[in-house]
Amino acid sequence: MNKNVALAITGFALIAVTYGMARFSWGIMLPDIRQAVPFSPQTAGLIAACSYAAYCLSVFFASLLTARFGPRLPALLAALTAAGGLIILAFAPSPLLLAVGLFIAGLSSGLASPSLAGAVSAGVKAERQTQVNTIINAGTSGGIILSVPVLFFVPGGWRIACVIFALLALASLVPVWRYLPATGGEGEQALRWRALIRKPGMVRLSVIALVSGIASAAWWSFGPELLQRHTGLNSATTNVLWLLSGGAGVAAVFTSSLASRIGVRGVYRGSQLFMAASLIALSLSQGFAWWLVPVVAMSGAGYVILSGVLLVQGARVAQPSPAAGVSIAFLMLAVGQIIGSVAFGLLYGMVGAAGALLLFSGLSLSMLAVMPDAEHRA
Repeated sequence: MNKNVALAITGFALIAVTYGMARFSWGIMLPDIRQAVPFSPQTAGLIAACSYAAYCLSVFFASLLTARFGPRLPALLAALTAAGGLIILAFAPSPLLLAVGLFIAGLSSGLASPSLAGAVSAGVKAERQTQVNTIINAGTSGGIILSVPVLFFVPGGWRIACVIFALLALASLVPVWRYLPATGGEGEQALRWRALIRKPGMVRLSVIALVSGIASAAWWSFGPELLQRHTGLNSATTNVLWLLSGGAGVAAVFTSSLASRIGVRGVYRGSQLFMAASLIALSLSQGFAWWLVPVVAMSGAGYVILSGVLLVQGARVAQPSPAAGVSIAFLMLAVGQIIGSVAFGLLYGMVGAAGALLLFSGLSLSMLAVMPDAEHRA
C-alpha cells in the first residue's frame, strides 16, 4: 500500500475513534444517559467540560511527546486512553464516574491530532500534506457516522455501544504501530511555547480557535438534547439527524481542493457562517421540518471544516514544528469548548434553549471579522 494512503487511512481511523466515538458520541448518548443516571443540564455541561479539559491537558504535552519520541508513542497512547475511558463510561453508575470516564476518553483526541500532524510532516511531501491532513481530520465525521448505527441497532443501548467503541479503539493500535514512524522527522523541533506564540499569525489563529470553540459547544455538547427537549423530536429522528450531521462533516476531505479554488479565507468564512446559521435555525425550530436536515448538516460540516482550517494553518504557521502549532490551535479550541459547555449549560437552565442558541450564534458571526493569516508561508 502507498505510504501516503496508509498514513491517511490510519490517521482517519484514529481520529474516528478518538474524536467521533470517545469524544463526540457523548452528545448523542446524553439523552439516554440522563434517563439511566439522572442529572441536571448544568451538570451535563460540567461533565462535558471534563472531556475538553482532558483534551487541553493532553494536547499541551502531545507536541513535546511527538518531538521527543516520535508520532507513534502519543498515537498509541491516544488509542489506549480512548479505550480506557469508554470502558469506564460503559460501567459508570454515577455522574462522577461518567465525568471520570469522559475525562480519560477526552485525553485521546488531544494526543491524536498533534501526533498525526507530526507523522504527516515527517512522511509526506510538502505539496501533499494539506490533502492528507484534511482527509485525516475528516475521521471525526467517520466516527460519528459509525457510532449512530451502533447506538441505534445494537442491543444493550449506550453501555454496550461504549464497549464496542473501546474495542474499535484497541483495534486501531495495529495500523498505528505499523504505519506511524517511531521517530520524528528531522524538521520537527520542540520549540518553546513563547516562541510559537510569537510566530506571525499564531495569536490571531488562537483567538479564532478559542471563540469558535465556545460557539461549537452548543451543538457538540447539547445537540441531541436540544433536538429532543427543545425541538420535540423522538430519539429515532434525533439519531438520524445526528448521523446526517456527522456525514456532512465528511465534506471536510474536500477542504484542500476548495481552498485552492476560493482560498483558505473563503473556506473559513463559509465554515463560520454554517455554524452560526445552524444555531439560529435550531433556536427557531419546533417539531420536525424538512429544513432541519440542512441545519444539522451545516452544524457538522461547519465545525469539521473549521477544525481542518485550524489544523492546516496551525501546522503552516508553526514551521518547523507543525505538531506544536496544531497543539496550540486545538488547545485553544478545547479551552473554548470548556467555557462553552459550562456557559451553555448555565444559559440553557436560566434563559432557555432559544436564547442560549442565539447568543452562541453571535460568537460565530463575530469571527467573520477575524481572518486567519492565510498568506503566511514559513
